[in-house]
Amino acid sequence: MSKCKRYLCFSIIFLLSFNTKHLFSERPFTIFAPQNSATKRAENVLHQPELVKKLLLDHVVLGSRIDLTNLTSDVAFQTMGGRTVKIRPAKEGNTKLKANEANILERKVGVPNGILVVLDNYLFPEEQLTGKNGSQSKLVDLAAYSIVTAKEEGKSQSNTTFVENIMEVLSFLKSGVRVFQHFLSRSNVSKLLKEDEEYTVFVPTDHAFQRWHPIDWGFYPFSVPEFTESVIVNHFVRGRLKQEMLKDGQVVKTLGGKEISFKKTPALTVNGAAIVKGDTPVAKGNIMFIGEVLFVSESVVSKLHQQHKDKETPPLLAFPWFGAQFLSHAFLALERDKRFTHITRFLNLADLAPHVSGTGYTFFVPTDTAFEELGLDKMPDNYLSTGDGLQILLNHFVKGRLYDKDLKDGSLLTTLGNKNITVKRIGDQVRINEATIVESEVFVYNLGTMFYIDKVLFTSPNSLSDTTTDTEWTTMSSTFTTQENVEKVPEELAEESGSLPDVLFADSAAVTEDTTGAPNETEIVTITKNNTIK
Repeated sequence: MSKCKRYLCFSIIFLLSFNTKHLFSERPFTIFAPQNSATKRAENVLHQPELVKKLLLDHVVLGSRIDLTNLTSDVAFQTMGGRTVKIRPAKEGNTKLKANEANILERKVGVPNGILVVLDNYLFPEEQLTGKNGSQSKLVDLAAYSIVTAKEEGKSQSNTTFVENIMEVLSFLKSGVRVFQHFLSRSNVSKLLKEDEEYTVFVPTDHAFQRWHPIDWGFYPFSVPEFTESVIVNHFVRGRLKQEMLKDGQVVKTLGGKEISFKKTPALTVNGAAIVKGDTPVAKGNIMFIGEVLFVSESVVSKLHQQHKDKETPPLLAFPWFGAQFLSHAFLALERDKRFTHITRFLNLADLAPHVSGTGYTFFVPTDTAFEELGLDKMPDNYLSTGDGLQILLNHFVKGRLYDKDLKDGSLLTTLGNKNITVKRIGDQVRINEATIVESEVFVYNLGTMFYIDKVLFTSPNSLSDTTTDTEWTTMSSTFTTQENVEKVPEELAEESGSLPDVLFADSAAVTEDTTGAPNETEIVTITKNNTIK
């Protein structure tokens, strides 16, 4: 509980104490939530469920979403505990409200199907909860306890950042916005925020991110860290924006320098994305929930895909070698290229899959010309299937997915045949021993990389055997490891999203699921020339 801030401890205690899904169902509700300086003292009675239940039910009104935003006169409501809560303007004037004797700090914090009203104290602080300690009973004075915790709370709030407040609210919602929460927790947005400024963040729902997730295999744009970072930053703007104060056509700049524009008819949108009705104010700013991810479009994703082929996930192949996905995809890709007829016929009969099982390899692929220089074009298909011939093939594979930047001058690489490869860089030319790379970074999805070379490694005409190997090749077993070292979309992002976004949008009759306008394109800064095999 010590990590909870402001009013969230009370809300979390409430969720832990009741089956809220059964209790609330689809009925609207209002929770009068004391801030943590009052809530922390409830920890002393958490071991007494009946006392906790009574305390909490005295702060909930079921069946009504009580909007106190423009209240100027006295009203009264009955709580689920049968108590009466009276709300009235404070003596200082209509700018402040009281609920019984507690001051109302936040009049309206929107949550799915309900409203939180944040208080600085309990509605009935004169009540004393009786807790049992062995055979003796003792009184827990809630009002007195708040004097100490209020000081602690004030101290902790001074160190609370806007991002921490957002994360706490999103954690409270539990589902529906966990993808944004996941990315935000790994971003550097907090470094851009100043202590003396307020901000507004537009939080896309999980369904908004789900639109860009490949169904079975393909490219997921948010697997590119730098792109994801830029998207998250561009969902933050300076200033505490409120929906009722937004003007039609108003334009605001994001922290990333992009422009967003608002439209109020026929429904409130930002860059064409529907905004869920109702603000969610937090310390130092405001949260608005939206139905699309800003600055992500088909053209942006297509361009990003071309630059990051190495992030694309592959379909699962059952052949030629189920347990060797990289080798299988590489083989099928080379088979379609007329420059590699010899390597593919040798691979087809070589007992190679047990040595190159799973994923995460770099394959230096000799062209047909390289084989012809040695006279290997005249050898039978099973010439490199076993023994020394198999070693020739293994010496073209390196464990680990390498990029061009990894091939540094003077570096040594150990092949699967236990030979050492020396890398030499002369200007734009990269040499692997005596072979020159003629095509670099041919990505086999996210399974590994191929580099095309003009010579067969560790082989000369004098080292080749004059006799052919007549060994019969066998069918591969299915005992190899699969999908090893493959970059995957995190499981929490690939799972089925929560139902919260539907609830949020269903609350507003004015908001439709179809949004108008196209999100602005995000500029892609880094362009890398590469290829992907499909």
